[in-house]
Amino acid sequence: MANLKCMSLKGASFPMIVAMALFAISAAAQSVTDSCGLAQVIPLTTPEPPAKIVADPPLPGPLASRGVVVIQYCVQNIHLEPVFGAGATAASPRVGHLHVSLDDAQWVWMDASGNPVILQGLPPGPHKVLLQLNDANHHPLDQVKVSFVVPGNTDSTPHH
Repeated sequence: MANLKCMSLKGASFPMIVAMALFAISAAAQSVTDSCGLAQVIPLTTPEPPAKIVADPPLPGPLASRGVVVIQYCVQNIHLEPVFGAGATAASPRVGHLHVSLDDAQWVWMDASGNPVILQGLPPGPHKVLLQLNDANHHPLDQVKVSFVVPGNTDSTPHH
């Protein structure tokens, strides 16, 4: 067996052996916790970073051709879930949802899907959508407003 090990290294060049040794040392120096953070089953000992929402302007193609508003967004440091109440605010990692409003309306709708917000059938002209990120008790954490103009010459027939 010792001869087999020796024979397998015999064909390897010195630089290759050094590279393998350096790789092994660097791999041993890293840990899962360094790369990914603590496992979610271990209680956090430090506060979570603030939750944040980021949104792009509506996709130009559907808006220009059909007047369909597709707003893509993402959230950071929070999981979107339809979970509510005092117990849910203590969950870690943090959970929440969006309140979505159109053109400063007093009413909102709730979304926890993480899918793009899609609006169709709006009248031509300027509009704005407010995406408000909320915790499980509906307390605002962050928000973004997306403004756009629906052109007047679009085919607004529903597309299924």
